[in-house]
Amino acid sequence: MKQQLKTIAIAVVIAIVALLSLKVHAASSKPQPQIFAPGCIASVPKAWGTFRGASTQSGLAFEDANGTIRFLTNIPCQGVPNVSLEIHRTDKPN
Repeated sequence: MKQQLKTIAIAVVIAIVALLSLKVHAASSKPQPQIFAPGCIASVPKAWGTFRGASTQSGLAFEDANGTIRFLTNIPCQGVPNVSLEIHRTDKPN
């Protein structure tokens, strides 16, 4: 009988220690997200319109209010990129 009580007491103590350690682990501070500063910043004029997409072949695409689409491929740091291809909308069919 004493052996059973001793075994039960040890099991209860182990369970309490396990629950307390899980509670302490859950209450510990969460890791802060890492924030990285970009190494390169390029600017695109607002007049070039809305970003429409990107691909490795065509580069970045922007469409303005008139329907003109501009593709940018070689984008320099700290400057305004050069337009690689500009497509204008016209009313004339070809």
